[in-house]
Order: sequence, then C-alpha cells, then structure tokens
Amino acid sequence: MAYKALYRKWRPDNFANLVGQDHVSRTLANAIKTGRIGHAYLFTGPRGTGKTSTAKILAKALNCEQGPTVEPCNKCEACQRINAGNSMDVFEIDAASNRGIEAIRDLRENVKFAPVSGRYKVYIIDEVHMLTSEAFNALLKTLEEPPAHVVFIMATTEIHKVPATIQSRCQRYDFKRITVDDILGRLNMVVEDMGVEAEEDALRMIAVKADGGMRDALSILDQCIALSEQRLTIERVQQLLGLVGKEWLDKLVSALQARNGAEVLAMVDDIIRSGKDLQQVLGELGLHFRGLMIFKAAGMVDGIDYYSQKDEILKKQSAGFSQEQIVWIIRRIHEAVNEVKWSPQPRIALEAALLEICQRESSINASSPSSRQVAQTPAEDGRIAQLEAKLAQVMGMIKNGAALGGNASSNMAAGNVPQKQAIQVSAAPTSTPTPAGVRTTEDGLELWDKTLNYLRTNGKDQVMACIQNCSFMGMNESYFVLGSPKGVIKGLLERLYRRNLEEAFNAVSGLGLSLMCQELEAVPEPTPRKGAIQEDVPPPTDEDFGISELTEDARENLDKAVEVFGDGFVHREDIQ
Repeated sequence: MAYKALYRKWRPDNFANLVGQDHVSRTLANAIKTGRIGHAYLFTGPRGTGKTSTAKILAKALNCEQGPTVEPCNKCEACQRINAGNSMDVFEIDAASNRGIEAIRDLRENVKFAPVSGRYKVYIIDEVHMLTSEAFNALLKTLEEPPAHVVFIMATTEIHKVPATIQSRCQRYDFKRITVDDILGRLNMVVEDMGVEAEEDALRMIAVKADGGMRDALSILDQCIALSEQRLTIERVQQLLGLVGKEWLDKLVSALQARNGAEVLAMVDDIIRSGKDLQQVLGELGLHFRGLMIFKAAGMVDGIDYYSQKDEILKKQSAGFSQEQIVWIIRRIHEAVNEVKWSPQPRIALEAALLEICQRESSINASSPSSRQVAQTPAEDGRIAQLEAKLAQVMGMIKNGAALGGNASSNMAAGNVPQKQAIQVSAAPTSTPTPAGVRTTEDGLELWDKTLNYLRTNGKDQVMACIQNCSFMGMNESYFVLGSPKGVIKGLLERLYRRNLEEAFNAVSGLGLSLMCQELEAVPEPTPRKGAIQEDVPPPTDEDFGISELTEDARENLDKAVEVFGDGFVHREDIQ
C-alpha cells in the first residue's frame, strides 16, 4: 500500500478530534442536536485550520446511518464513502478549477435531484472566492431558495472576495489560527503513535514555524522524520527548514548589544556561506526581538509564544535594551526585509541594516527621560538644581510683573526700569511662563521695528496681517519671543509663517535666533516708546475696504473672520 502522508492520516474524523476550533464544533454539534441545520455554511480562516475537514465531518454527521448525529460512526457505508471521497451524495468542488458560470449552471441542474442513498446532498465548494462574478450571480438564486435535501458548505481563505450577497445567505464560521500549544500537543501524539523519539524543542520549533496551521505542522513533521532517522532533534529541524537557529540569534544579539561591528559582519558572512536565505534570517531576527519586546513589556504571558526562547535568556537579553530601542530595531528589520527583497545586492542591505542597529543602539533612546535619568551624574544633578532655582526666580518675577500691570509697561518704555526688572514688564499677562533669560530692551524693540519694516518692504502682507495683534515679548541668546492671542494665530505663526519671521528678524539683527510663540491671556495696546516715530494716520473706514457694500450675510461672515484672525485688512492691489 502506498505511503499516506501524515496530514491525511491524521485528518480529524469527528468533531472531538478537531483541534483548536471548539467554537465551531460546539455550535455545529448543537445545531445537529436541535435539528436546526442550515442550508448554506461559509467557513473562513487561514490555511490548514480545518475548514475542509469540518465540512466532511458535517457531511458525515448528516448522512451517517446512525444520524443525523454529533458523532458519526465512520464505519457505515455512507461514512466510509465520504472518507474515501467517492460518495454519490457529497460533492467536493474546487472553485479554482471550476470557477466559470457553466460549472455553476451544471450544479443548479443537479441539485434538483434527490440524494442517492443519504439524507442530504452536500456540496463542498473549496476556495469559493475564486468564482467569477457571473458564477456568483448564478449561485445566488439557488442559495436563497435551495431544495430541502441540499446543504452547501463553502470554504475560503479570503472572505473579503466573497460578495456580500453570498455571505448574507450563509451561516458564517470563522476559523482561528491554532495555538502553538495545541499544535504541540497533536505533534506529541503523532510521534508517540509512530514510535519516534523527538526533542520537545524540535516539536515546538515545528509548531511555531507552522504559523497556526495544523496541516503545515504535520507536513513539516513528515519531512523531519524522514530526515532524522527515528530521532528528531532541533538541529535536524533547523537544517530542514533553513533556520539560523536560536544559538546564532543569541550570539548576534550579544554582538549588537556590545556594538561589535566586526563580529556582526563575521556572523553575517558565516550565515551566508551556509546558504541561508537572507529574508529568512531577518524574519527570525524579527521574531526574536518580538519575544524580547513582549517579555520587556509584560514578562511571561500565558498563551504567547516567545520563539523558542527560555525565560533566563529572555530576561538577560531584554535587560540590555530599552523598550524604545527594541521597537526601533523591529521597525528597522522590517525595512530591511523589503530592501533585501528588491536590492540587487541583498547582502549589502542586510549588513547595512545590522550595522545601523549596532551603531545606533546607544543613541536610539538618547532623548527619552528614562535614559537621561539613568545616565545622570552628580555634576548634572547640581546643574539641574541650579536651573530649577533660576526658573523659580523667573516665575516670581513674572508674577510681580503681572501685579505691576500697565504702569510697569509705561515705566519700562520710558527707560525708568532697571535692566534686571525688564522681564517684569512683558507686554501682557501670559498663560504660560516666559522662557528664562528673555528680556525686553530698547535694542530688542528697535530690532522688532526693523523686522516689521523688512516684512513690509519685501511684500509679506499676509505675515503682517497675522502678527498685527501680536506683541514682541523680548529675546535671549536662543529665541525671540512673540506673544500671540489664543487660538488660530499661534498655530499660523508656528506652522506657516515661522520661516518668514525668523528670516526677517535674523536678516536685520544677524543673531540667528529661533521664533518662540507664547499665548497671551490678553492682547495689550501698543505702548509708544521714547524716540519712536508716530505717524498721524487716520483709521481706515468701511468705505476704504468696500465693507459698506457687503450684504448682511457677507458682513456677518466677515465679522466672524475678524473675530478669529483680527482686522488686518489688506488692499487687493497691495498683494498683487
């Protein structure tokens, strides 16, 4: 007798043997017990999770001589014929090969006839998403009003390709990926039945590689047993599957932690000489760091696979990285997979990615608070204490400035306030503290006037309209500060006009400062300064801008715009 593959030999023959799909088997069993048998079922889920096997079990449960029953006997003629695939009442249709409308028309003609020997005619349509649109349309009427003796069971791995009109006429069952522990339990049962000695780590590696599919796991086990000569080891499994192995991964992670670029390159050379696929190498490395990420975040979690790593190894390696570093490394590995796939020199892409991880490992998290706290020295602690003291002093000065109010502003403008108290007379009360060291001086105000003239001269009317309700708050060694009303104005300054303002201010000052915007609780009236040139310009009227000609609705919209953006009207000819 010809050898029978393990995935065929160990195909479940009843609901009790269906692994990892308890929610499906329990629901179908209850439907059979209560006699609520649907006319159409739609099974969806990843490959190798038991969709076709469940369809055959359901067909046997309906046509068994002892049934309809939850436990088909697998001994009667009907069950044996279904198991052998030659039943006259159960039809298995491959939609990938019979996807046209003619095949569905033949099906529609045949469903009218009664079963030959069983209770039901069962049509199992595998990969139903492969049917054409015309074929689906031809199937609709039959699914909506099928004969009483017909049951349709459709299986697909791509449910999104099945039209909604088909799905709405079926009972849908979603098959989930089988867990590593469930697959491992079935593999142990298989090797015990075959009398094969197998290492636990080897079987777990197979279960992980199967990616939730029992059929894939049994196929891999079949190959490994043929190679291992009655003793299955993890080395044999790695050799057959082309895996790099956890020992190599452990060494590579240690080299990355030590930032040893030479060792990393040597390990890459060794793995390439051994003929390993580079995408497979990156895939395993990504799974390895995934295990470190999960362990770093939550420790050992029941039901989560850590890619065949032991607790002590996970604990040791995860301690060498921060969570932010691990996440960044995983992202870089995913980028490298695409680079290796499309690069004319995949080796260079792999080496570049690993060297980048190796070199940036120490600086990935340089700006995070946690890393700074770990790296702080006593000298840095003292410097931080001094900065905190200065900040407290500045906050007190700001409060005093708010108490002085407008009189302080006028005194400062007249030059009667000492330099150290200049910060107390910032233009208006603010909702956030003024940056330390920012001072409002005559020189600074003069530079701001020159900046405004620069903007006017260069035709920056939109910038001028945006900043007309803003106040110059002062400057320090790094920033010049503008106070702006709360709301839209601050966002416009920071997003749209920051570059224009910085170029203008630095062009007239030559200081190279950056703009900092600060929200004001109230917009102050501009205060005349000593020596400032005052122009006696009458205020514009509605006629100047044509506002008097607007309709009532247009005028209301304009008022709302003025409320949000200010009343910095610009003549049309000025912006041409």
